[in-house]
Amino acid sequence: MIYFADASPGRVKIIWRKIMFRNLSANRKTEDGAGSHQLSLVIGSTEVADVMTARVVTLSPHHSFNDVANLMNDRYFRHCVVVDIHGKVVGVISDRDILRTLARNPNSRTKSLDQIMTHNPITVMRNTPILDALAKIVSKRINCLPVVEEDGSVCGIVTSTDLLKSYRKLLELVQKQGR
Repeated sequence: MIYFADASPGRVKIIWRKIMFRNLSANRKTEDGAGSHQLSLVIGSTEVADVMTARVVTLSPHHSFNDVANLMNDRYFRHCVVVDIHGKVVGVISDRDILRTLARNPNSRTKSLDQIMTHNPITVMRNTPILDALAKIVSKRINCLPVVEEDGSVCGIVTSTDLLKSYRKLLELVQKQGR
């Protein structure tokens, strides 16, 4: 395999990968007559850091239900990371958590996030391969993963929407290459 890379400061990002493969059809000559083909494949983003949202709004477990509901309504996002006083991830709250809480108890507006958030959420690191993050989201049937540094502090969030946008870009690159 031959890799073509873009060497940005502090990171190498694979853009193209050429794959050599043999023609499996017996006695069939290829265009170059040598019996092998080259396929250029667009790789695109490869790590969570390439697609995550780095500017994360965080709340503490002591914030109220109203705080998070108003914040999500005003800022138009669906997930919020909950951190402790050291900036370590302790939970996640989603718009679905809010709806579920309201459906179970219409008077739940006085609850704190600690009472309604998902505790100890699954997390990923910046260098986690996108495929691994996607596998976690699909297998656990969740829609976001907080992205953490080695010390456990939050540095981003990757959502199903982020992954779909990345997939769309990849498909657009593949289509352009095919033309």
